[in-house]
Amino acid sequence: MVMTRPVDGDVATEQGGSPPRRVVARPAGIPGARAVVGGLLVALAGVGTFVSWQQASGPPDRSYAVAARTLRPGDPVTADAVRFEPIDLPGSVASAAFQAPADLEGRVLVAPVAEGELVQRGVVSDQGDATAAAEVSLTLVRERAVDGRLQAGDTVDVYATHGDGTSLVAEAVRVVAVSEAGGSFGGREVTVTLALTDQSGRVPVIHAARAGEVTLVRTTHLPRAGPDLAEAPAAADPAAGGGSPGASGAGPGAPPQGGG
Repeated sequence: MVMTRPVDGDVATEQGGSPPRRVVARPAGIPGARAVVGGLLVALAGVGTFVSWQQASGPPDRSYAVAARTLRPGDPVTADAVRFEPIDLPGSVASAAFQAPADLEGRVLVAPVAEGELVQRGVVSDQGDATAAAEVSLTLVRERAVDGRLQAGDTVDVYATHGDGTSLVAEAVRVVAVSEAGGSFGGREVTVTLALTDQSGRVPVIHAARAGEVTLVRTTHLPRAGPDLAEAPAAADPAAGGGSPGASGAGPGAPPQGGG
């Protein structure tokens, strides 16, 4: 047995067996494991927020066609007519825009687009041949020009009526411009400018306009399956026998005959 005497002179106490257990206290200022895990989670959340903000505020990852200059109806969409700008667009708007130059080849403006505006499918024609062409203007009454509802970029078939016969003189002709004849809105006549890519088709169209009655049939959204048939059959050739009185001798597919 071990006897201990207190320093201050009190009664001695008896201690036996093992020495007293020592307790090691954590030094002040060192966080516990739970605090460390919590801080790590907060840091990860902050990093995620920063990355999300950086992606949202960074440059768009897709580019779309915008007008490089002011474009008018009838202008072909050439490489210098548009430029591609990175833009964030909603899905419904992006689906009507253009991302690739190849998607714009052969198209023509059917509505004006100001410089910097987005080029969308509603302002351009379907893809077609953008070959350079000669232009001719015809002044027609509205009912022979689709009630004046033609617009630049449309395609039309040109029919000529001479006497009792009607024939097709040009097909799939592109409309360059449409305006009210005389400048009056809602007038009876319209002036339609056509682009003629085939040199051999110029004379028949001009002759039809001068010597007969021209009717334009819009074929913008029709597939080109082959030659069209005349709208009204011409009278048969008297020399071949038969035919109605007053036959003109011009078949449906024959070129317009000369005359006044």
